[in-house]
Amino acid sequence: GNLRRLVVLYLCANNLTSESPSPELGLFTSLTGCISLMDIDVGDNPLNGVLPRSIGNLSISVVDLDVGNCGLKGNIPDSIGNLSNLAFLILHDNSLTGSVPNTIWGLKKLRYLILSNMSLTGPLSRGLCRLQSLEYLQLSQNQISGSIPGCFNNLTSLWYLDIAFNRLTSTLPMSLWDLKGLVYVNLTSNLLRGPLAPEMGELKDLTKLDLSNNQFSGKIPSTIWSLESLDHLSLANNSLQGSIPDNL
Repeated sequence: GNLRRLVVLYLCANNLTSESPSPELGLFTSLTGCISLMDIDVGDNPLNGVLPRSIGNLSISVVDLDVGNCGLKGNIPDSIGNLSNLAFLILHDNSLTGSVPNTIWGLKKLRYLILSNMSLTGPLSRGLCRLQSLEYLQLSQNQISGSIPGCFNNLTSLWYLDIAFNRLTSTLPMSLWDLKGLVYVNLTSNLLRGPLAPEMGELKDLTKLDLSNNQFSGKIPSTIWSLESLDHLSLANNSLQGSIPDNL
């Protein structure tokens, strides 16, 4: 915390542990004194602790925060929304529980959000809809339930969407297909239902679409032939009916 000129801190991929006497990781409290910090990567270390509320007191200059695969427990602190210049938030492969905090809307410059392979629950936060700089959203392999918010069409910079292996139960909002820049969409292994919209054929840049292992019904839209960039399509294990489009 005395290194006031420290800009980059990379300690990733070691066997570092925390010496904090409490479950909260004192490292992040110490780092609040590093007023010039921009990049923090302590991923792939057995820290085995709880993210403290003080993480929201890190320098406003922090752009990259990577604490993936560190044995984290507990919730994502609400104070995370204070890091208003954060562009990369990486917390994957931990044991974090609870929901994505609504305060996430405070991360207006966030580009990559990677929260996969954890135990997150609850519905998708509508705070996500206010992240207009978001390009990459990875929430797969959690226990997220409820619906995909219709306001997702506000994510006009989004090209990568992965919410696979969760417990989503809604129909797909029509507004999802307004995101013309989508390149990768993976929603496999949820409980999504309803028909597939012809509007999906308007995603000209889409290369992967995986809607397998859900409860979709009705016919395969004939507009799917217009996805000229598509190299991976899976609609397996649904309740689709009718004939396969001749122009597939």
